[in-house]
Amino acid sequence: TVLQTPDNLVKNQDESAVIICTHNIPNYYRILWYKQSPDMLGFKLMGYLNYDNENKELEFEKKIKLDGDGQNNGTLIISNLMQNDSAVYFCAAYYTVLRILSV
Repeated sequence: TVLQTPDNLVKNQDESAVIICTHNIPNYYRILWYKQSPDMLGFKLMGYLNYDNENKELEFEKKIKLDGDGQNNGTLIISNLMQNDSAVYFCAAYYTVLRILSV
């Protein structure tokens, strides 16, 4: 199960928004964050946590902060809110594959 809170968020311009994602799926160590703007078809990847390593897309490098452990929780912080930040935000848990090869 993947849960995202809050369900709905209303903020003023220049404030920050905090969205929390939790899951309890074993071996899913990556939490991805997506944005869907009203004028956009589909989703735009903002970034992801791989374990607790923050990986942001260049477009969102200065706009967001990703925090958490990736294993069970992740937090998206959007700073300096502007009108074009009005959107639907989604989190997703992703399976991480690690293969060790011997030569």
